[in-house]
Amino acid sequence: MNFKSWLREQPTIFAKIVVYIISVGFALLFFSLIVIAIGCDPLIAFKTLFSSSIGSLPRLIETLVITTPLIFTGVAVAIAFKINFWNLGVEGQLFWGAIALTYVGIFVTGVPPPIQFLLGFVLAFLMGGLWALIPGALKAYLRVNEIIVSIMLNFVTFLVVDYLASGPWHDPMGFEPLTYPVSESVTLPRLVLGTRFHIGLFIAILFAFLIYIILNKSRLGFEIKVVGDNAEAAKGCGINIARAVVLTSILSGGIAGLCGASEIAGVHHRLLRGISPGYGFTGIIIALLAKNHPIWVIPVAFFFAILLSGSNALQRTIMMPAGAVYAIQAIVALCILIPEYVLRR
Repeated sequence: MNFKSWLREQPTIFAKIVVYIISVGFALLFFSLIVIAIGCDPLIAFKTLFSSSIGSLPRLIETLVITTPLIFTGVAVAIAFKINFWNLGVEGQLFWGAIALTYVGIFVTGVPPPIQFLLGFVLAFLMGGLWALIPGALKAYLRVNEIIVSIMLNFVTFLVVDYLASGPWHDPMGFEPLTYPVSESVTLPRLVLGTRFHIGLFIAILFAFLIYIILNKSRLGFEIKVVGDNAEAAKGCGINIARAVVLTSILSGGIAGLCGASEIAGVHHRLLRGISPGYGFTGIIIALLAKNHPIWVIPVAFFFAILLSGSNALQRTIMMPAGAVYAIQAIVALCILIPEYVLRR
């Protein structure tokens, strides 16, 4: 009897635990091999990775700051993938939310602060949703491949951000492409003085639970799951597939837009390319590892925040190349995703 046959004879939960333990072991092994290949001690690397991300309260707080956008992007991707709308444009939609809040924070004056605050976040949701609507509508009505469209739109967004940050919105006091600071009226309050920790984390968690409720307690959620499982059966049941895809794309992009707004309002307070070092792309991996479950996105996002925060320390302390950091993230994802394939066979 081979290992695969033995697994099939075990209870489902037990088999999953065994396979995932083995996969985590392989992830640690490959991590060690990468560290050895660049001439470093794996034990020192592991110690640095965790001590620099959760080893003290200030470092844990900074890791939670990184967790916030990862929850937003993970949830945005998860709900899109539920209906087989392969939204790879979350990074661009994030920036459109940031652009919207920055515009309101700089140019919308003469209104009460609460109105300005709400307007900034509502506009951020709408801009992110409208940008995601482009590939969503093309897929729904013209059957255009949304993967290609959403990826290409990312680069359009990057050019717009560069233009605004170095052109009409540029702060002449800055030495790099960045905009004027936004009004204090649109900023999120800090939870711990002297840190970047803000209430955006709880807003992100709230949206994770909100999307869970939508998926499980609403008509739209039912349509999303049915269309995602079997589009032909959904069509036979009278579900308007195009409408479901369009609404899901708007919701996915809107959450990504809120992510960008949260980063401006809570962390950076001005628009620049550096507000996201690829949070939208990392959100894709997070959603896959969480099996597109919005609640499971939360712990997976925290795990990847540990990797990102610790990886930055690895670059500083043991001179690990940036490429090796991304390789480690990819290997961890593959080692955890492969068991899904094994268990299905």
